[in-house]
Amino acid sequence: MAPAEAPAAVDEQVRLLLFRAGGVRFALDVAYVREIVPPREATPVPFVPDTVAGIVNHRGAIFTLVRFARLAGLGADEAGGIVLLRLPDMAVGLIVGEIEGIELVPGRLVAGGFPGAPTPPAPFLRPASDAPGRLVHAVDADVLIDTIYQLPGLGRAGEA
Repeated sequence: MAPAEAPAAVDEQVRLLLFRAGGVRFALDVAYVREIVPPREATPVPFVPDTVAGIVNHRGAIFTLVRFARLAGLGADEAGGIVLLRLPDMAVGLIVGEIEGIELVPGRLVAGGFPGAPTPPAPFLRPASDAPGRLVHAVDADVLIDTIYQLPGLGRAGEA
């Protein structure tokens, strides 16, 4: 009897949050998303860069809100939603222009890039494609988190 053949490898599936900011589509792994909330007025914080909109109280926790379009080098944008991130040392939310939804995408499409796409303006972005093959900038969450941690005037949880 011949040995059984191994099943064909199934492409790894990735759940991505798709959103828009500065007129551009982005995709972020939902593993880094804590919650999505409607836009709200932030309390301004002095002496922080203009990428920081301020702070909000959400369910008893204080979140620093970062304007994603500005952080990505795309200029100002309307607030259409807030993506609260799941970070170990900091309570941060990203203000984005529009939430499109969550999509299950084969990992190879995200990692494969998008031929002819312009180079994204921020180090935490790379061109990719969604399931139908449309351009979307994939957010490298680890580099994004490092970028947020380096913003002047922001301290990690527990710091004075």
